[in-house]
Amino acid sequence: MKIIKTLTFTLLFTGAVFNSSIYGNNKSLVSKIDDTPSKTICIKNPAASNTTDFFSNTIQFSFEIYKAGSKDDVLKIINSFKNDPAVESCSEGVLTGDYLAISLTLKSNKNKAWFIKSFKKAGLKTIKINNNPIIEIDKI
Repeated sequence: MKIIKTLTFTLLFTGAVFNSSIYGNNKSLVSKIDDTPSKTICIKNPAASNTTDFFSNTIQFSFEIYKAGSKDDVLKIINSFKNDPAVESCSEGVLTGDYLAISLTLKSNKNKAWFIKSFKKAGLKTIKINNNPIIEIDKI
């Protein structure tokens, strides 16, 4: 009787080990991780889903730049905005991880084309608005 119990236990244990190895070799899960390019503008604002209205209806903007670069790179970006005659002020905010906050105040409302031109002049080529995918500045 003891041999039958031992044999039964061994068979059950072997079956469990065999089944776990089958599930362990399942490689059907595929994950894709997209890398965010450096100097990407990140806008987190519910109103930004309609970019035409968002950029033309206000004069105060806050956005973040992912991996803005060195202090010299940040100064070039800030000065690019400050040197524009339509900009009242542009200031560097808090650095949170890899995201640098920027505050931009305009003298009057500007359209989306003005922002595209200004972002390009500052050396910013990509943008991420809310949870949407990253796109080139020209496509906003």
